[in-house]
Amino acid sequence: MVFRPNDRIIWNFDEYLPPCNLTGSGAAPKKALVSYIVKPLLPCQGRRDTSTFSNNGIAQYIPRALNELGYSVDIVNYDNRKFIPTKKYDLFIGHTGINFENITEKLDSQCTKIYFSTGTYWKSWNLAEQSRRDDLQSRRGAQLPVDRFIGIDEEYANTAADGIICLGNDVAKETYSKFPSVVNINNAVFPDKYSIANKNFNAGRNNFLFFNGWGNVHKGLDLLLDAFTQLDQHLYVRQDIEPAFLKIYKKELTEYPNIHLVPFLEKPSKDFFSLMDTCNFIISPTCAEGQPGSVIECMAHGLIPLLSREANIDTKEFGLTFKENRAEEIISVVREVSQKPEAWYKDKSSQTLEEIRNYYTPEQFLKNMKSAVQTIVQNKSQTLTKTQNIT
Repeated sequence: MVFRPNDRIIWNFDEYLPPCNLTGSGAAPKKALVSYIVKPLLPCQGRRDTSTFSNNGIAQYIPRALNELGYSVDIVNYDNRKFIPTKKYDLFIGHTGINFENITEKLDSQCTKIYFSTGTYWKSWNLAEQSRRDDLQSRRGAQLPVDRFIGIDEEYANTAADGIICLGNDVAKETYSKFPSVVNINNAVFPDKYSIANKNFNAGRNNFLFFNGWGNVHKGLDLLLDAFTQLDQHLYVRQDIEPAFLKIYKKELTEYPNIHLVPFLEKPSKDFFSLMDTCNFIISPTCAEGQPGSVIECMAHGLIPLLSREANIDTKEFGLTFKENRAEEIISVVREVSQKPEAWYKDKSSQTLEEIRNYYTPEQFLKNMKSAVQTIVQNKSQTLTKTQNIT
């Protein structure tokens, strides 16, 4: 029989629970329940994956943050529909709408309920994807199947939660503006030993990397192919190509000498680092995100970000945010940045690395998660106090 995380109802995670956070001598810690991803926590601490932060790192650092706040943590998988809480919990953090309602309806009214989102508000997300698919149909006459469409209603989870923690900048937070307590935090990346010290930035000026998870249309590969077939610059594509998408874009993906399909690469590895050396830019005209981990991964290796507003990463002075997701703008931007002096690439790459070191480390994620939880718990406590005073 194949073991799956869902086959076990609940896991306990108390590796970082500090005794100093206990409320009195011998007192039990506060109790928290997390519904996210169990699998990254199954290996012993020293053997867990520290190569890709999203979503493996998030799964490891949420319970760690709660331990450091003095919570004993139980964890269930986000898609576990069988679990029914029987303990009295002080805090619940849930993800997606699959089991949020089933769990929260069994929790005490005093329990603080938090919705953790790795994307923008689900209705905004779906509208953005539908718009991208409609745009493709108008250009190519083909309506592709949905790729990253959110098919399970998240409205109850968003509404019933005492607060929402979402990945992303203020643009991502704004999509949740109708909800009263929303805190946004940055994603993160695990560090490795890559260095730009010997990188040939002049050789990489014409090389642009599209490095993304699944969802060819959602992530904007169609727009990039429409653009780079009109350019001399090179596009390196590291994404799985869906069969329906390949039928439409087979010529662009297989016949153009400046468009290269890159096989899956382990990180860290010699081949992965070679790809980082080859390209100066990470480019992503996605239509909806929280904060794409693959993009942050490339930024952590010095690639200069050229991103859509919907990537929800502030590019500040070191990168560029597209004003609109159009092939014409992509063409203009690619031509412009390819003509910069060599020193410009090194400077922007160094600034990008500095941004990652300051705002996208696991340590910063841990700090931000703890702060976000504390903010929502305090807001809940103040609301309860006001209610009790009124009554």
